[in-house]
Amino acid sequence: MPFKKLPGDKGWIKVIAGAFEELKSAIPDYSEQFLFHIRLDAGASFEISFANDLEVAAYLPVLPVILNDEHFDTRDFIEFDRRAGIIEMKNKNEDPCDIILFGGERYREAIVAEGPFVMNSMLEIANAYRDFHNGDYGKIDYEKQRSTGYTGK
Repeated sequence: MPFKKLPGDKGWIKVIAGAFEELKSAIPDYSEQFLFHIRLDAGASFEISFANDLEVAAYLPVLPVILNDEHFDTRDFIEFDRRAGIIEMKNKNEDPCDIILFGGERYREAIVAEGPFVMNSMLEIANAYRDFHNGDYGKIDYEKQRSTGYTGK
């Protein structure tokens, strides 16, 4: 996973999907989407800029953070407006904090979600259920999984 230290050695950024500066994820992308894991050291700050019309959101899994001079708590989901600009992140905690930053260009296609499937129409949802029940998505060999010692934890 592409990774680099933040300026001034204030933490790091991992590019899970998309691109940041010279870093590019190995996950293929078909539109401008991104998923970053940012770790800010205690007392550190970091700024990142985004272009106009991008949807950008943040999730704070462990510790609170200050984003654009506003305090947000642990497990908060923050959605930013779609105007170009800078997001400033400040860690006022005594420990490093994690920020999951994600988003990208707007989806322009219809989106239909039902059960485990997300498609573009109800017909595609019906076809997905049919394919699933016909076994077209493959089968899980539970015995083989157990023999590897994998517990799913």
